[in-house]
Amino acid sequence: MKLRTPIVATLGAILLAALLFQVLQRQLSQASFAFGAHPEVLDRLSGSLDDQKRLAELDPERAAEYRERFDRIESTLHRLQVLERSRADLVARSEALGLTLFALCLLVVAGGLVWRQTNRERRLERLRESLGRLAEGRPVLDTGESGRGVLGRIAAMIEETSRRMAGDRQRLAMLENLSAWQEAARRHAHEMRSPITGLRLELARLGNTLQKNPRATAAEIDEFLDGARQELDRLTEFTHRFSSFARLPRPKLQRVDLSSLLAELAEIYQDAWDNLSLQCVTSGPAFVNIDRDMMRQVLVNLWDNSSAAAAPGSVSVTLEVRCLDHEVQVDVADDGPGIAAQVSDSLFQPYTTTRNVGEGMGLGLAISKKILLDHGGDLRLVSSSTGGATFQLTLPPPEPEAPSARSTE
Repeated sequence: MKLRTPIVATLGAILLAALLFQVLQRQLSQASFAFGAHPEVLDRLSGSLDDQKRLAELDPERAAEYRERFDRIESTLHRLQVLERSRADLVARSEALGLTLFALCLLVVAGGLVWRQTNRERRLERLRESLGRLAEGRPVLDTGESGRGVLGRIAAMIEETSRRMAGDRQRLAMLENLSAWQEAARRHAHEMRSPITGLRLELARLGNTLQKNPRATAAEIDEFLDGARQELDRLTEFTHRFSSFARLPRPKLQRVDLSSLLAELAEIYQDAWDNLSLQCVTSGPAFVNIDRDMMRQVLVNLWDNSSAAAAPGSVSVTLEVRCLDHEVQVDVADDGPGIAAQVSDSLFQPYTTTRNVGEGMGLGLAISKKILLDHGGDLRLVSSSTGGATFQLTLPPPEPEAPSARSTE
């Protein structure tokens, strides 16, 4: 809490007030005790003593009265003379006592001000923390503040805003969940409708053929059955891909030289696609902890997408490995037609595809990104144009290997 400024300001105000009080008190003290030290007063009292003596001589009958008056005046004169001699000490003591009382009052007031400022700073800090949690999307149902002051009203507004935002987030999450299920149901119905329709048509044709020609040959029947098998295969492939996405296992990590693995996979899959050529560029070993099979699945999916996007033309894919301080990067770049801008923002969302109906579900890139995220890395599209697209795989560097027993001897 920033208390330095108010404390310095309070101390400065105390010192200034103390100086002003000291000046005023000195003036008042000197004025209060000045009458006893005035020479004219002392002279008048001394003259009054002489007058009482002469009156007693002139009027002997009232001598006792004059004597009593003389004693009173003499006593007063004596006290004033004593006061005159101790006036400086009385003034100093009076000033010290007044200044002490004033300083105590100032300290009490200053302490109250500092406590009030400290309490206000503490309350403001709690409100700042509450606003920070609110900005991060975390619920703030209790700020710990109350009261009818400005800070209490601000705290009440923060709590009310938090309650409303929590309700809005809950409703939004429910709507997004329902929307996702609706999209999944729409996609599933769309993917299943085509093979089911084809299967129904093939069975209808087979029924019509048998009805018209009960003695149809086995070759004719197999022709219809072959079409039905193809549609069933499409349904089977759909079920397999969806179940793979739903039950994606956790990666089984092992220390692997990524450069050697990529070179090996590029050689194995060099002839897997008629229109695709693979090239791997490395600058040395790049050790990472990965699941070899999952990484192969990611790369095969990217290569298959490049081949499908370039069909019927040919495409060249280059793999480049770079080792940085904080991560290992793999660029998978092709010289195909690139990716349409309208799908680039939702490219890694499930069911996003640029292929024709029945040629893909749009789960490949979503599965690939999930695999990289499970590895502690990421998969993103770093560039796309009519001259090709570049995907970048990032992986965290492996932890240093523990020294072996032999190396420590």
